[in-house]
Amino acid sequence: MKRSSNLYGDLRGALVGAAVVLPQATAFGMTVFAPYLGTAPGALAGLMGAIGLLMIAGLIGGTSGLISGPTGATMALLAGTAAVLGAADLAPADIASALFAITALAGVAQWLIAVAGGARLMKFIPYPVIAGLTTGTGLLLMKSQYPFLLGLEHRAPLAQWHWLPVATAVGTFLIARYLPRQFRRLPGPIAGLAGGTLLFHVLVYVAGPELAPPHWTIGALPAFSEFRPAFQTLSKSSTLPWPFVLQAAFTLAVLASLNTLLTSAVADTVTGLRHDPRRTLLGQSLGQIAIGLAGGMASAASVGGTATASQAGARRWAAPLSGLILLVLLLFLGPVGRWLPTSMLSGIIIASALNLLELDILAWARRSRTRLDAGVALLVIGVTLGYDLMVAVLVGLAIAILLFVQAQSRISIIHTRQTGLQRHSVRQRPVEQRAVLDLHGDRIVMYQLRGILFFAKTEQLFEDMLPDLNRPAWVILHLRQVLQIDLSSVRLFQQIAARLEKHGGELLFCEVREELGLGRDVELTLRKVSLRPGRLNVKTFGPADQALEYAENALLNALDISPAPERRFELAEMDLCRDMKPVELNALAAALRPRELASGERLFSAGDPGAELYLVLQGQVDILLPSAKDHYKRLGIYGPGTVFGAVAFLDPGPRTADAVAVRVSELLVLNRADFNQLQLTCPDAAIALLLAMGRQQSSALRWSAKEIQRLIQW
Repeated sequence: MKRSSNLYGDLRGALVGAAVVLPQATAFGMTVFAPYLGTAPGALAGLMGAIGLLMIAGLIGGTSGLISGPTGATMALLAGTAAVLGAADLAPADIASALFAITALAGVAQWLIAVAGGARLMKFIPYPVIAGLTTGTGLLLMKSQYPFLLGLEHRAPLAQWHWLPVATAVGTFLIARYLPRQFRRLPGPIAGLAGGTLLFHVLVYVAGPELAPPHWTIGALPAFSEFRPAFQTLSKSSTLPWPFVLQAAFTLAVLASLNTLLTSAVADTVTGLRHDPRRTLLGQSLGQIAIGLAGGMASAASVGGTATASQAGARRWAAPLSGLILLVLLLFLGPVGRWLPTSMLSGIIIASALNLLELDILAWARRSRTRLDAGVALLVIGVTLGYDLMVAVLVGLAIAILLFVQAQSRISIIHTRQTGLQRHSVRQRPVEQRAVLDLHGDRIVMYQLRGILFFAKTEQLFEDMLPDLNRPAWVILHLRQVLQIDLSSVRLFQQIAARLEKHGGELLFCEVREELGLGRDVELTLRKVSLRPGRLNVKTFGPADQALEYAENALLNALDISPAPERRFELAEMDLCRDMKPVELNALAAALRPRELASGERLFSAGDPGAELYLVLQGQVDILLPSAKDHYKRLGIYGPGTVFGAVAFLDPGPRTADAVAVRVSELLVLNRADFNQLQLTCPDAAIALLLAMGRQQSSALRWSAKEIQRLIQW
């Protein structure tokens, strides 16, 4: 039942779309091609352009309710091109050949635009611009109908208007607008088409047939036998000015593509559906190539035809059905055009155009938060009515871009700022080193940036960072949440690095994603975009922890403290044992078992049962958390004088991470059985050990709380 309803809607929309496109196609075709092919062949060129694009593009689909045909924009471009070619003393037949060649080549260019992704342009147009465009289009449609509404001949003065076409248009408008409210299954455009035609002929009969000039009706269609395929006019194509032809073809492709995509947005507003821009443009391009080779006029999506047909129920198959109706009319029912009044079509178009007006713009204007959006929409409407549809879109886009840049520039690019006092690396350090880092840790600063780093934000970022750039500091830029970086930002990095180097500091990068284009070595990238000789004081790291560890080591070196002592620690020097008495220390030493690890040797793996405490005398052991195949997250780095494994020692169970020796290491191991024996032989040593472990675990828990708080901010 639903499929039947959709087909019925397509038939209604196709009939209305054909009625709107028919006079438009014949008039535009004659305007462009009549001086070079003759009146009837010119009209046929316009009709064949509409039929070809409707059937080919309609079958491929992409936009529901989209009706195509010769448009004012394509007519203006082709007429202007023909005038330039005529000024170059080309023969009429050659001018016609050039226009057909331009149409076919424009189709090729449209295909390239679609394949290259240019069809996605409409997705970047904000809604206020679309609303202004839709409303402006509706008003423009109403404005364009006044000659037909008043019964004026082409370029006739306004004083020659007549009441009969006005009455027909008003009657058609009322029928199309209000009759469907009483008969809900009757579409407004169909009711207007039948009722307006009947009303016109009744009024003509009452007023007298002599009052009805030929231009009040569409008129009989030319015979199909007068159609001249393009290949009959291409015999001298080698004499055409091909550079100019290619330039005109590209311009036509861009114009037709924009017109089609904008009209697709209008169709979406009416149908409530979403169009496929790439498929729509591919269908239009193939249709354009075909009609150019066959000898039809270049076409694009028709705003008037699409709006009225969509209002009548046009959806997926309306376009090819509309093309089929035009073809049947051309082949068998040419005289029917004499019965269709142009003022009736004006009434239908005005009734449909009212539905395109976006009245929400008035509501936006009343609210302070949306008043700027209303201003953008009203500006687009004004430019659409006063100048040009395409220019209105460009103006609206330019303003929307400026507003977006302004809004983005107000959002701080700095997500968090943390010093070495608030966040330190996972390397476990002796008490002396930790005390020094706690005293001077404010010289290590990590900026976590986010969003888009572009020219509008560089100055603000530099100002925010300036206090840290005028001192000997290690500044870390964390770029994991940065989506994009432009050349202005790259230049900013160079300035930051130079300023830090001048004050004895250093610029570090971490979490640099490949998509940002800075490469694995940011310093190398900065040198490639600069003529400055020599290396920059810039270093790049993977995880943030590595950058923090480097900064801590550099700070300790600057303070004349060796950050990673290679010497062997004695048991008494370890932080765990410093408060123990000699008797307690000797008892603990007797309970410990030595263990040596080769470089790269795994001490234990995640999931292994564990109940041992490990004291590092020499070397380095990393605690690694497997995150993916062959990828690990470092949880801790334990060098000489540090202790690990306290959790499993206090509460035996499976290990949660791997322990791997980075280099040759010497450990002391205390298992639960030896600790139980220590409790019996020297309880004071056991108590002192537990108290020291408690202090270390308290410090670790405080650090974990800070890490959790930091992760919540992400």
